[in-house]
Amino acid sequence: MNKEIKSGEPYMEFPMIAFFLAVAAGSMSGYTYFIGKAFSTVQSGNIILLGQSLAEKDWSHFFTVALTVLAFGIGAAITAIIQKDSPKNWSFNVIIIEVIVLFLLSLNFINSQLQTVHICMIISLLAGMQGNAFHKFGKDLVYGNVAVTLVVQNAFSFLMKSFFNQSGAAHKAFLYFSILVGFGFGGFAGTLLTSNFNDKALFLPIIVLLVIYTLGKNIESKTNQAISVNPQG
Repeated sequence: MNKEIKSGEPYMEFPMIAFFLAVAAGSMSGYTYFIGKAFSTVQSGNIILLGQSLAEKDWSHFFTVALTVLAFGIGAAITAIIQKDSPKNWSFNVIIIEVIVLFLLSLNFINSQLQTVHICMIISLLAGMQGNAFHKFGKDLVYGNVAVTLVVQNAFSFLMKSFFNQSGAAHKAFLYFSILVGFGFGGFAGTLLTSNFNDKALFLPIIVLLVIYTLGKNIESKTNQAISVNPQG
């Protein structure tokens, strides 16, 4: 058990959970980009796509991407409501919502009734919720589990600092690179599964999110046990 865990510390900020969150986010973007050429998670990529579709006067693609970006923002805003109504361990609620909605979208009789833009919007909304709910691991390492720009920046920054023997820099670089690996693998798997199994590819993020939920609950249980044994932390 990590002796640094204190009462009140979030249970969903562990490196392993961050890695799995990146896998889930990557697979979600792999799916939406395959079906609609819009990222559900990487909004910096979507902004570029907006400019590209505008330059090419591809209005259908422009509005698909624009609505996907808007949905992401709405999802991020929704988390504020969830946090207000459930201030304790509200991140678990976000995971549950994601799993339920993704499962519904994986059902052919529901998926077939929706247009591609609607599916991209719904998944992007979920990504916005996830991105706002999880944005750091440990006490001082901030990352974006639904994007990679900051992760790449920090990964190479800490890698260089490790060459100058800065304390803990190598470990931090490893953590950030693990997020990149997770995101890249998720994108690869999401794209490959979508090309072969269509909407059933959404079972990948569903499974990963359930793993995250289980890990989080396990950490919560162990933390509470440690606190009960040593109330002073």
